[in-house]
Amino acid sequence: MPSPGIEVPKESAQKAHTAMLNCSCLGATLRPLRTENTVIFPLSKMPGKKQLSALKKIPGLKLVRKKFPRREAQMTWKGALRVTLTPRQMKLVPSSFESLGDVAIIEVPHGLKGKEKNLGKALLESNSQFKSVFMKTGAHTGIFREEPVKLIAGKKTKFANYLEHGCMFRISIGRVFFSPRLSTERLRIAKLIKPKEKIAALFAGVGPFPIVFAKYSQMEKAIAVELNPTAVEDMEHNITLNKAQGKVEAVLGDVKELSHSPVYAGKFDRAVMPLPKGGEDFLEDAIRYIKPSGGVVHYYQFVPRQDPYTATHAQIATACGRLDRSFEVLQERQVREYAPDIIQVVVDFRVWKPR
Repeated sequence: MPSPGIEVPKESAQKAHTAMLNCSCLGATLRPLRTENTVIFPLSKMPGKKQLSALKKIPGLKLVRKKFPRREAQMTWKGALRVTLTPRQMKLVPSSFESLGDVAIIEVPHGLKGKEKNLGKALLESNSQFKSVFMKTGAHTGIFREEPVKLIAGKKTKFANYLEHGCMFRISIGRVFFSPRLSTERLRIAKLIKPKEKIAALFAGVGPFPIVFAKYSQMEKAIAVELNPTAVEDMEHNITLNKAQGKVEAVLGDVKELSHSPVYAGKFDRAVMPLPKGGEDFLEDAIRYIKPSGGVVHYYQFVPRQDPYTATHAQIATACGRLDRSFEVLQERQVREYAPDIIQVVVDFRVWKPR
């Protein structure tokens, strides 16, 4: 009998899989179907209105009905937990978690203190992709955005292994900032890059933006600037792992300082700056990397849902004015939800120095 499912292009499969896991609607008892260009995931239930709205943001997604082959019975995370938690405790179980390839990271509510190992073990039992489960023990801190975590189930490891768009990334758990939610953005920008472009990948982390660019564009080269030494070590490993040597150069340094260096200032056709927060403080610096003849900046910002672009455009105009640059907005779009009243947006704008 046909069952409901979600069909996505192959390049969106990782994002769709993560989103379905996070909203607990992946059909665990059925196997996905694959064609030459698509992956079709089975649904365990029809998503609610809010969940469906989030899923529909995945490029190329379609709701379908298919006959899926069955797999060995497998419980959902909450199904596995019902054996060890009371109904009252079950109401406190988080509805989502962070998926980093073979590692899951969860937040444990105060009301489930002492049940951390139960949560971790159940997540391993219900999701065969995970080898380790960590819990957050604090918020992101410091200039490196480190997030303290503790292993609660599975294999002891320092690294997560994350696959995105055919690229594999090593991620030092808890010591570097990494967002799977920018997966679509990485591929989107890669497809905008013209042959022989030189790219400044700022706040590069473990290298997902420039490495995806290397795989899916004909750029000449990307310099990937990152201040966190641990992230740079991961990035150098990932450059080799993905055979991007000669295409991507990891640079340990400060984005602001290097924007004034004659080695980097005014040398690039495109700059991408996916800073988690505070991008406005580095907007002028990103513009300095662009060639005087012109280039494109991809500017990310967290903004009010009700008025996402007024302040963002004003920030761009102010930064360009201070540097005596002209600009035009090429594209603007919502990237993701961050909080009930806050969203992340990106504005692509072309900037040049008038003659």
